[in-house]
This record gives sequence, structure tokens and C-alpha cells, in this order.
Amino acid sequence: MKNKKAVFICGSGGSGKSTFSKKYFGDYTIIDMDIIYESLLIQNKLGLKIKDFNKDEREIASILFEESKVLNDGRFIKSVSNGENIVIDSIGRDFDVILEQRNYLEKNGYTTYMIMMYVELDECLKRVESRERVYSKNITIDSWHLSYGNLSLYKKEFGDRFMLAYNQYDGFDWKNKFEIFINKDRIKNIIL
Repeated sequence: MKNKKAVFICGSGGSGKSTFSKKYFGDYTIIDMDIIYESLLIQNKLGLKIKDFNKDEREIASILFEESKVLNDGRFIKSVSNGENIVIDSIGRDFDVILEQRNYLEKNGYTTYMIMMYVELDECLKRVESRERVYSKNITIDSWHLSYGNLSLYKKEFGDRFMLAYNQYDGFDWKNKFEIFINKDRIKNIIL
């Protein structure tokens, strides 16, 4: 496949990554560990209210979380092998991991982009609390700080293929802006 694209959509829990990915990248393969993790939690009859788990349930959930990482990595590698356009839905807390994935993608002929979904902490907390899968407030706070602590590094690394999306309010339609952003190379080639 020519013109393969990989889009990292990063941001804190509750920033709207998954909703955005489904809405604007429905024809891409979405690599999202949360989907696998939630499925494993349900298959193991734990439910999704992680913050209410007892000690034994938290231990099982921790094992399932690690298993979901392995399964997600396998899905990523398979999707790249198949030459699929992909979206990587990630908090973005581990800069080195993102760069490693980016290098792997580019060695396999992909053009890579990053969209960082930014939402104020209070709004992230509110959104996470209203979800079906609810985890502790501290996890949301940690993910918020870790995710946005890397903003300048990602901006520098991705350059003109980095976009910060302020996703504070529901109902704003980013579609046209993102179509232009993702197809920037094609637009440049048409103009030149």
C-alpha cells in the first residue's frame, strides 16, 4: 500500500481520544489497548468499575492489563505488516516508546503524525467519572500530568506533523481542519 499513514492520537484519560478516533478515522485500524483491556475485564467477569475492585480483583486486573499490552503490541505489528493505515490511541506518557513506534513505522514506509488532544484536568476527571469504565481519580491526574508534560518534546519531534487539539467543549467539529492536516503531503504535491 502506497501513502501509508499512522496517526498517534494522544492525551490524558478523558481527553476524547477514542471518540475522536472513531469519528474521524473509522476507515483506519485503531490500535487501542483500552479496547483489549476492557474486553479482558468483561471476559473475566470483573466488570469495568475498576475503582471499586477489591484487592483480589485488582491483582487479576493488573495481570489482565499486562496481557492487554502484549496483545495490543501484536495487533500493532500485524497491522503494520499488512500495510494498514493506523491510529495509535495512547496517553503519550512514554516519549521513548512513541519514538520507537514512530521509527518502526517510518522504516516500514509510513508517514507519521501526532494529534495531542488537550483538555483541562477538571474536565478530564468529569469525563472519566461518567464513563462505563471508571478508574481512580489519581490515575486520571497522573495520566494528565504525564501526557501533557511531553508536549514540547512531541512538538519538536513531529514538527509540522504535530497538532494540538483543544477538546474542552463537546460539539465542536474538527473534521475539515483534520482532513487538511492529515492530507497535507498530498495537498503539497498537488500545489507543487
